[in-house]
Amino acid sequence: MNQKWMKREGQKWVEDKIITSEQLDLLVARYPDTKEQSKITGILPILASVLIAIGILSFIASNWSEIPPFARLSLLIFIMISFYTAGDRYLKKGHEALGTSLNLLGIVSFGASIILLGQTFHLSAVDARLFVFWSLPAVYYLYRDRSKLYLFLLAALTIGGQIYSLNEFQSFSYLLLFLFITCIGGFVFLYPRKLETELFTIGLSTQIFILLIVKDFNLLWFLLFGFALYTAGSWVHKSVFKQSFKRLGTIIGFGFAYGLYFFLTNEIVSDFEPHKIYYLSVFILILALSIYAKRAENTFLSIWELLIFLPYFFLVELTDALAVGLLYLIVMFVYSGFMLAAGYRSENRAQINFGIVLFLLVCLMGYFNLAWAFMPKSIFFLIGGILLFILNAFLQRKKKQILKNGGPHHE
Repeated sequence: MNQKWMKREGQKWVEDKIITSEQLDLLVARYPDTKEQSKITGILPILASVLIAIGILSFIASNWSEIPPFARLSLLIFIMISFYTAGDRYLKKGHEALGTSLNLLGIVSFGASIILLGQTFHLSAVDARLFVFWSLPAVYYLYRDRSKLYLFLLAALTIGGQIYSLNEFQSFSYLLLFLFITCIGGFVFLYPRKLETELFTIGLSTQIFILLIVKDFNLLWFLLFGFALYTAGSWVHKSVFKQSFKRLGTIIGFGFAYGLYFFLTNEIVSDFEPHKIYYLSVFILILALSIYAKRAENTFLSIWELLIFLPYFFLVELTDALAVGLLYLIVMFVYSGFMLAAGYRSENRAQINFGIVLFLLVCLMGYFNLAWAFMPKSIFFLIGGILLFILNAFLQRKKKQILKNGGPHHE
């Protein structure tokens, strides 16, 4: 049921004295807009905005050289102000999706104006400062209207600006990183929601990864960042941050274990270690903080979660690389097994599903390295597929048995 239509038509009923204004309020409250309807009606203006933005930018770009400089400036300012004005007008009328979409078009036209004016006056960019200025209107509207669409746009501008800076200038913009942490991080801290928090966590990890690439740091430092992110999940008080930080930190740790197993078992080990003293010093500090947090939270039994972050790769100096690679395989098996056991014990559906995925990935990697060299490829894929189906069926059946009585599924 559309509440706006009910209010408009209901006002006529009140004027005709069919119902009273109090009865109209009760009827409107009884039939609220459904989420599905809100999503559908909200998507259409956004899609329309994207198409309009593409059309405007394509038209201006294709005819840019034929437009006099003063007319270019006037046209860009007129388009930008028109979008902002129309957007605020529709927001005041209660058309949130349409008003937000028009304001988004205003932000897009603002960035396009900077780019096109730079081309007009032959201004050369030397860093990603353009994206800093482009992000400022998104910051303003994000905190004014608190719409997640502005958050997504701001994340795209700050992360996209870092990627652009990496590709074009081989540099990293600390301004964009500061803007991302203070504006997006501050917003999700004030208004914590699952999707926005996960976007912040992924975006922050992406920015740090780009920083390591630009500064030519050993990428194993990113494993340490994953450990720090996981540990931060034990120190923050808001549950939405705990889940997001710990989940992504675990994925980073498991991803590195997966990659190191592959490289070490294939003896790709030349100059891959970070500086041992610096790395171990930071690692010990994070390890101490993690252990202390687990004791404070009375979750010391989950100490096995730290297995995936231990720097086993330093053992290459003491033993064969193949043996260290196999150690990573064993650790991944043990880790995913512990995660499944913990999920079954607590009847945590999300943890069980995560454990199943990790366990199947470990089985796939172990089988791949074991059988690829000597088994005919058709038989290899056939047997591998059958084994994965059997393992998945067994684990899913076990999950249903555990959760059949209901219980705290903890999605």
